[in-house]
Amino acid sequence: MKTIQPRIALLAIIVAHSAAAQAPAYAVLYSFQGPPDGAQPVGGVILGKDGALYGATSGGGANLCYNGISQPSCGTVFQLTAGSGASWKETIIHNFAGGDGAEPNASLVFSGSGSLYGTTPTGGNGSAYGDGTIFELTPPAVAGGKWKETVLYNFTGGGGHSAQNEGPNGPVYVGPDGALYTTAQGAAKDQVGAILGAVGVLVPPTAPGGSRTEYVLNYFGDGGQLGGASGAQPLSGVVAKNGSLFGTTWSAGDVYCSVFGCGVVYRLTPPATGSGWTETVIHSFTGPPDGEFPQAALTVAPDGVLYGTTMFGGSGACTGDGGVFQGCGTVFKLTPPAAEGGSWTESVIHSFSGTNGDGANPAASLVVGKDGVLYGTTQTGGSHMAPCPTSYVTSGGCGTVFVLTPPTASGEPWKEHVLHAFSNQNGDGAYPTASLALSAGGVLFGTTSAGGTAGMGTVFAIKP
Repeated sequence: MKTIQPRIALLAIIVAHSAAAQAPAYAVLYSFQGPPDGAQPVGGVILGKDGALYGATSGGGANLCYNGISQPSCGTVFQLTAGSGASWKETIIHNFAGGDGAEPNASLVFSGSGSLYGTTPTGGNGSAYGDGTIFELTPPAVAGGKWKETVLYNFTGGGGHSAQNEGPNGPVYVGPDGALYTTAQGAAKDQVGAILGAVGVLVPPTAPGGSRTEYVLNYFGDGGQLGGASGAQPLSGVVAKNGSLFGTTWSAGDVYCSVFGCGVVYRLTPPATGSGWTETVIHSFTGPPDGEFPQAALTVAPDGVLYGTTMFGGSGACTGDGGVFQGCGTVFKLTPPAAEGGSWTESVIHSFSGTNGDGANPAASLVVGKDGVLYGTTQTGGSHMAPCPTSYVTSGGCGTVFVLTPPTASGEPWKEHVLHAFSNQNGDGAYPTASLALSAGGVLFGTTSAGGTAGMGTVFAIKP
């Protein structure tokens, strides 16, 4: 199998660091310009076998999506190919039009055949008012040809197998049999009308040319107010380990944070025969100094340990809406039990401080690198506070790229180092909300949802 090795030589000249040989090389590869170009990439980029980068923008593109209030652009799917120096060439390979989906806000996933799968939280069913889609983009047979989009499933907000399922989010997980798993923020509602969410699967057709069928594997909420112990509002998709699915919910759980629960980590176990999937909460967040409100997907390490981030919580001195202390966010570790059926062990391995250049409010999942190091982004914080002021939900600062190095001896702490602090100035990006992609050569690729030369977001590269 050919190793994915984007043209790393290009990155050697991205930034001149002759005076600081150990400093990371960093560059903005592309700045989105807004319609008809893309805008606001909320999801990350992925690496293709051809060395190109692929991603989606939630805004921009050639088409408008009237939503009854305004006419936002419907969003795009783009390809970036390496050019000369730090400049990469962008090609829009699909413009959403509303009826086929709109405002994609998650990373894409490659299938084994080379097609791209993704979700849109809105649009579909022939209208920008739709409840979201799962789509496939098939590459052209001849280089330079057009990609073909197929809507695999239209969420309807009610009826059929979905029963009020809507708003798919997070990247899809492609199962060994080609089934597509994802989460949806809207689903069945509890007794006070709160949206709780669901995990669903899109099963391949039984005959060539047939349609896929969607089934709900788990509805969140146990009938209690705002969701109860089982969690509510999954925002990030699922990952797989040993046949089970694992994910996070933004809210609910055993402990209430403000009005809502602090969120949970859950496991979905497949049925042995005939019966439904079983949800088990393997950790309920409790708020500072523990994590609070996980927004990102989990990461499965080679040893089976789960790593993740929470947007709030921890021991950092950050405040949220109304000046209430919520913490600056955390990176956590979940160690599996020694025997099946035992308890998972959670530990916070880093609390962001939002001060002295540290990041805050991580909204993305992590990447495991060589020797177990973890790479990630924080949406805010860093050393550039003035260009990105504090808002009612964030701690100020334009965000960071960070690395966490595991301890060399038992009992020692993980060590965090900020690789880059975004500035929102001179073409630099701001507010990274998505996970990174790590090439075989050790280069990290990512997106910022804002900043760049037009303020519409960027794609960047960094070589630690």
